[in-house]
Amino acid sequence: MPYRDMEEWLKDRRKARVLDLLASHADKVFQVVDELLKITKASMNALDSEVKTVFARQDQMEREADFLRRKVMDEIARSELPPDMKKYFMELSKEVDMVADYAHGAGRILTFLPLSSLKHGIKDKIEQMCVKTRGCALNLRDALAALSSMDYDKAVYLSDEVEKGEEEVDMLFTEARGILLNEEYSNMDPRILLFLSNFLKEIEDTCDRCEDSIDHLRVLLVGLTKPI
Repeated sequence: MPYRDMEEWLKDRRKARVLDLLASHADKVFQVVDELLKITKASMNALDSEVKTVFARQDQMEREADFLRRKVMDEIARSELPPDMKKYFMELSKEVDMVADYAHGAGRILTFLPLSSLKHGIKDKIEQMCVKTRGCALNLRDALAALSSMDYDKAVYLSDEVEKGEEEVDMLFTEARGILLNEEYSNMDPRILLFLSNFLKEIEDTCDRCEDSIDHLRVLLVGLTKPI
């Protein structure tokens, strides 16, 4: 094998290694978001002990996601990939990790903010937000897996699905805040209202970070598919 061909082959192997790690990281991040839905349902049903149990599990998963992100960064730093490619990989890894950070933050709020006393209308909006945010995190995970396996058409399709899901969560977020302005919530303890508002924002931010990750994935996709 000529020297130049060998060099390109080694670079491709390193590129594949980074993509595999990114896919593993995204899978762990998805698990963190999945646990948020479980915590939310437990809180709505006044299952306090389950809320604590699931949050402890989510907390461990978030730590594992942080570990994988550091592993990705180390692999990128040690690689001989071009500087622009390194930049794309690092920015994508950072954004994906933020998805877990916000989902974990939302879960933490539910360790002291019970949702069981809320009316059905707002509960329904919250659950829909969590379900659709989970869907966005799942599509993000699968898009990165498709990128790793060089199924670029699938990666583009899933990227579009994430953006559609993010728009739906934005709409639900607006509707949920509108419900809180109804007369039935006028006498709610302002402290509870504040933390409930923060909780809704953490969910919305989780989904926003999924979309931001997709924006970086698209940039990376261009870099991976451009002619040499």
